[in-house]
Amino acid sequence: MSLQGGRRMLVAVLIVGLCVPVLLHAHPHAWIDLSVELHMDEQRQLSGLTQTWVFDPVYTLILLEELDEEHPEDARAEQLRGMAARMITSMGDYDYLTRIEVDEERLRATEVTNVEAQLTAGEQLQFRFTLQLPEQVDARGSSVSYMIYDPVYYIEMLHPSADAVSLNGATDACQVTIDEPKPDPSQIARAAAVDLGAASADGLGRHFAQRVNLQCR
Repeated sequence: MSLQGGRRMLVAVLIVGLCVPVLLHAHPHAWIDLSVELHMDEQRQLSGLTQTWVFDPVYTLILLEELDEEHPEDARAEQLRGMAARMITSMGDYDYLTRIEVDEERLRATEVTNVEAQLTAGEQLQFRFTLQLPEQVDARGSSVSYMIYDPVYYIEMLHPSADAVSLNGATDACQVTIDEPKPDPSQIARAAAVDLGAASADGLGRHFAQRVNLQCR
């Protein structure tokens, strides 16, 4: 698959739609470890989220091979800058794969900054960006949560632990908890059907996503 073809898939599932061999049960085709920094001040006002995504080694290799084929003359850093720009642009139509809720009402980010992609010391692709909220949210008097997920569940996106969420600000006054996904049998069956090419899965990923909750006193 060319990178141009991958861009079309990117609109629906984040990046190129390359698939590894699948089994007859629900599972994604790629994995991302998430870490998130919540930007807060001493008054527990939340203003944005910096997300860092680390792609699994196999998917990283596939993407790097695509870059080398499409842009063989470019230096690696230049290739990664171009990839980051294309990714964040395509994700814009899908709220950057991030659902933020304040008192159960959706809050959409209005600006994205600090977009970058690089390789980790372990040669895994790392994608990083900051979502700015349209206004500060008082976390003391509100129920704040977020979910990060690929809508069609081609990519599993999870925080390895609660330690993957950090508070830049009022750390002593706030607590972060993570609700693990609990898909029901029908949702698992839908995901299995998608692996077999038998059904559309728009919105399926939400049922396999973690919900991160912020509580401040």
